[in-house]
Amino acid sequence: MFCEQYVLSFVMAGGRGSRLEVLTKDRSKSAVSILGHYRIFDFVASNIEKSGIPVMLVATQFEPGTLGMHIGNGEIWGFDGSNRILEMNYPHEEGRHFITFKGTADSVRKSIDRINRYNPNIILVLAADHVYVMNYNDALSFHESKNADITIMANVVPEDNVSNLGIMKIDESCRIIDFAEKPKDPDVIESFRLTHRMKDILGIDDPKLNFLVSMGNYIFYWDKLKEFLKSHPNGTDFGSHIIPAMKKSNSMYAYVFKGYWRDVGIIRDYFNCNMDFLRENPPIDLSKNQIRTHERNLPGVRIANNTHVHNVILSAGDLIKKGSIITNSVLGYQVTIEEECNLDHCILLGASRNEYHNNQIRREYTTNIGKDSDLSYVIIDKNVWIGKGVDVGPHNGAPERRKEILQSIGLKPYREIDDGEFEGDFSIDPVTGILVIGKQDEADPKIPILPDGIKV
Repeated sequence: MFCEQYVLSFVMAGGRGSRLEVLTKDRSKSAVSILGHYRIFDFVASNIEKSGIPVMLVATQFEPGTLGMHIGNGEIWGFDGSNRILEMNYPHEEGRHFITFKGTADSVRKSIDRINRYNPNIILVLAADHVYVMNYNDALSFHESKNADITIMANVVPEDNVSNLGIMKIDESCRIIDFAEKPKDPDVIESFRLTHRMKDILGIDDPKLNFLVSMGNYIFYWDKLKEFLKSHPNGTDFGSHIIPAMKKSNSMYAYVFKGYWRDVGIIRDYFNCNMDFLRENPPIDLSKNQIRTHERNLPGVRIANNTHVHNVILSAGDLIKKGSIITNSVLGYQVTIEEECNLDHCILLGASRNEYHNNQIRREYTTNIGKDSDLSYVIIDKNVWIGKGVDVGPHNGAPERRKEILQSIGLKPYREIDDGEFEGDFSIDPVTGILVIGKQDEADPKIPILPDGIKV
């Protein structure tokens, strides 16, 4: 346990996450379900708990209730309100002003008074939308050993991930000598490619991993960060404003984390992260590295005769009926797969709640796949009812053609209607053809969102 008397964790969980499209239309990005029964937020919260950090301050903004209901008082992760404290920082009124956060750095700046109550020496600023397991104590020790103005936690990724992340160049002491936020220029990206010598120093032998990127996690001495934020009042974002402004500092360091880390901020990465954990040797053994989340008090999974289930994550309350074949898929809790269905590369988020009537699970809060349906490369959000004999997958045509079919049955594509306001029932990734169907308030067996026999 590292310096618990003066380390505070500040979790940035306020972003809209619009690149996850319909999955975040009405919920916080960090509240999105993943890997069955988890929420994305569970990973950073469990990391904080395992690191022994006694204070977690969570800054929320977009649809804060969707995350706040999940977090509760924090007791899931051992925050008891006395020895260990979790505090939610919602948009709020101060005097005559309503305080909202304009970016990651702005969320910390506008929380200075709250942070000062705990009088920390070091502040650990963490993103809430990444999947990884990490004890932060080594990174904290590294920060102190370098007496750094800022330590950025970093991971090595392949080239196709670089343009959506902050990329950095370091010397042999891990001092950051250059940084670029979400670069698009191929020449700029190439200039950040790790040399063979740097890969040897870092112990990276995978030929595909050639770029060092920010994990969106930062360590600061609180007094230094506080003064820097005050002296740069227009810097609203760490990646876009604060870190570039600190480039002149000779005390910016990267702590290189070599374990599995996945930014799940876009549909393709979210989908691929779920698929990563279906492998025979998943990137994180979740039986050994336990991630804490709500217990749902549901019955165990039921699988009927004559079914085939291979490379699948199932959750409590799931029911797989006879003759169905499910491969390379993730099912959240309270999902029903009717007879003779075929699912491949599917992610079903399950139910929004587990409620009972007359000792039976309420059908309004379940995801149901109708008999004889074939689904592939689809993400189905909560409380969605699919009809019988439905055929979904990229094999049914180009994204634009499939979009037309969905619109013909009354579904709306995800789009921005006003500044910051969105609508839509579905989206289709133009590259992979992954169809995403949005959450329903309640499932309706009489009016399935995809009617019987549709091919899309």
